[in-house]
Amino acid sequence: MLVELLLFAVLVFLLWKTFRKPPGLPPGKWGLPLVGYIPWTSKSFEEQVMDLHEQYGDIFLWRMGTQLMVFIKDYKLMKEAFSRSEFTHRPNWEVLKFIEEVPHGIVSSSGIIWHNNRRFTLRQLRDLGMGKSSLVGAVQDQGLKLRETLAERAGTPGMIPHQLHLSLINVIWHMVASRQFDAEDERLHEFVKLLSEFVLLSNRLAIKDFMPWMQNVMPDFLFKRLIKYHELIDLKEKFMRYFKDETEKHKATLDPDNPRDLIDNYLLEMEAKKDDPETTCSEEDLLFIMFELFSAGSETSAYTFMWLCCYLAAHPEVQHKLHAEVDEVLPNGALPTLAEKPRMPYTEAVINEAMRACALVNFGVQHMAASDTQLGGYTIPKGAVVSSTVTSMHYDSLYWDRPKEFRPERWLDENGKFFMAKEGFLPFGVGKRVCVGESLARMELFIFTTMVFQSFSIAPAPGKSVNLTPDLRGFFFRKPVPNEFVFTVRKQ
Repeated sequence: MLVELLLFAVLVFLLWKTFRKPPGLPPGKWGLPLVGYIPWTSKSFEEQVMDLHEQYGDIFLWRMGTQLMVFIKDYKLMKEAFSRSEFTHRPNWEVLKFIEEVPHGIVSSSGIIWHNNRRFTLRQLRDLGMGKSSLVGAVQDQGLKLRETLAERAGTPGMIPHQLHLSLINVIWHMVASRQFDAEDERLHEFVKLLSEFVLLSNRLAIKDFMPWMQNVMPDFLFKRLIKYHELIDLKEKFMRYFKDETEKHKATLDPDNPRDLIDNYLLEMEAKKDDPETTCSEEDLLFIMFELFSAGSETSAYTFMWLCCYLAAHPEVQHKLHAEVDEVLPNGALPTLAEKPRMPYTEAVINEAMRACALVNFGVQHMAASDTQLGGYTIPKGAVVSSTVTSMHYDSLYWDRPKEFRPERWLDENGKFFMAKEGFLPFGVGKRVCVGESLARMELFIFTTMVFQSFSIAPAPGKSVNLTPDLRGFFFRKPVPNEFVFTVRKQ
């Protein structure tokens, strides 16, 4: 009897140790082994996170499956964390590394691969015109194609045309491969379709990232069907085929004295460092840099511009002020350049307010603790994933007066000048891994916004109002729900 009691006591102790949240961690939801905390609610993931912030404060944890997640909504704490080297690593998630053993590119990689790729890509994008007047012509050309498409359907209710995605992708093709596709090109349409499919299919990989043990208890064929493994592999191969074809064409026509674009410069970098034992250059790495530039760069700019259209259609008084400024600075249909930005503070304010209000990348891109460390007075264990809660910050009254209102004036000082330096604003992240394409995105949004609303006014379809409720079905983006608009040609 004594032995049985001792065994029972040991079992109870082991269960207690297993279920108990270790001391020193942030407050939050611990849940059960293997599955973590599973809420029984119809609320979206974003709504649940915001509720937990209300319950636990600026920092809390949520064990999801076997993955420990830490969410932060305090801007200063977030900036401190993402400026520290312990938090520069990315989680070893399949959804980020796209079914690769070693993560490549910039967004997904860590350590020396990330450091080398970030430095190279940032230098190349700057040299190729990101944020400079040398790229303005290419962006203007794509803005003109968007305007032509809008003119063809002016006065007729409809969705934001597909040309928006095509134009933004062509800007990136210009920098990456010195290419431009016609709007009718089937390969370009297929490329855009692949990007949309990737966003939807990649969500399935979260099953493997958060509950990896399922792979060991399920038959292999059934688990692969669950995560749509074969569809993802097929999608990946189609993407890589695009980039491999372009790389081979560049190899055949490469002039070392006159590099044309990012591919040329990477091939030259790879050749120059072929004998360097510390180099991370490889053709495979180049392919993933290209993939990330398209998947991250074009989708975010497209969704942000769609949101901007929603806000302008819903707030005609803001649109009226925007039109007045554009007409004053760019009379007689003059095309915008970066030289006009200082004289167009309200336009910049509208763009920034749209980025704040939509909080597009609602949880940023996740970071991982590379070692046990301290943050905000709590222990953050090695392997814990740290995420910003961008929506909470963008709608926190601590940082924003009347945050639920769309008010571009909040970005103007008492003299009416644009003022961007604000706490609680994270459209491009913060710290060591801030988005490398911020200048390009801002350039595209400024030129596209100015060119489109120089020529058109926008309104909801007759008898309808603008639905500003975000589509919260995805993890990475707060996409706008479909809205029909009427673009009307302006008389100037």
